[in-house]
Amino acid sequence: MSVARTGLRAGWKKGLLAVSCACAALGGTASADDPWESWPEAQLFVGLDQRTRMFLNAAYAKGKESDERSLDAAAFLDVSFLPIGPRRRRAYLGEDWQRGRYLWARVGYDRIFKAKQGEESPSVAEDRGILSLWGKWPLPAGVWVEGRARADLRWIDAEYSTRYRLRLEATREFVLFDHSVVPYFNVEWFYDTRYDGWARTLYQVGPEVTVSRHFRFELYLARQTDHLPSASSLNAFGVVAKAYY
Repeated sequence: MSVARTGLRAGWKKGLLAVSCACAALGGTASADDPWESWPEAQLFVGLDQRTRMFLNAAYAKGKESDERSLDAAAFLDVSFLPIGPRRRRAYLGEDWQRGRYLWARVGYDRIFKAKQGEESPSVAEDRGILSLWGKWPLPAGVWVEGRARADLRWIDAEYSTRYRLRLEATREFVLFDHSVVPYFNVEWFYDTRYDGWARTLYQVGPEVTVSRHFRFELYLARQTDHLPSASSLNAFGVVAKAYY
């Protein structure tokens, strides 16, 4: 066995071990009585220039034990901030848009529709303006840590509130048969001004797989725990299709 193949095998063992540990951690907090939901999602990224891109997103949620369905339809503008120095700028702009950016922002609008079983048409449940800022840092062994701070400006039944979200994510890229595979684990905390407290915690673990220059997909498991206004939990299986142009 060649050195390269041995290294690839060792890297994949480490990646699978990390994902397995994260799944075990999520599974350890789950209860047999917790409901499960499916969260399919479609995303489209359109590059406008070297520093900006447009992002369109449609996310659907349907619980196995609930008759309520929801659909998020959102549009965003992503803007990256260039590093200082011409050499760093050239290297920065030549890499993958998100994985090569160390500081970038997103601004957009999201409309959430909800409907119950038997209803002919969905109703608008929420309008949401979104502001967010990303930063990422390298760690040893090829691991990256990404932080995101996000503010949701929400209008629910014509009443305004704000939700602040803080997320930390760890990733490690591997290459399998010339395709990039990036296992990740993240945890996100939600502060809701309607309750003046930390209302929710969300965990996600899974891989992002690059199929081609224009298409990627994600598979993940999620664990959502609500603390306010009342305590509840659910689990979800997510599938995300991503197109890049």
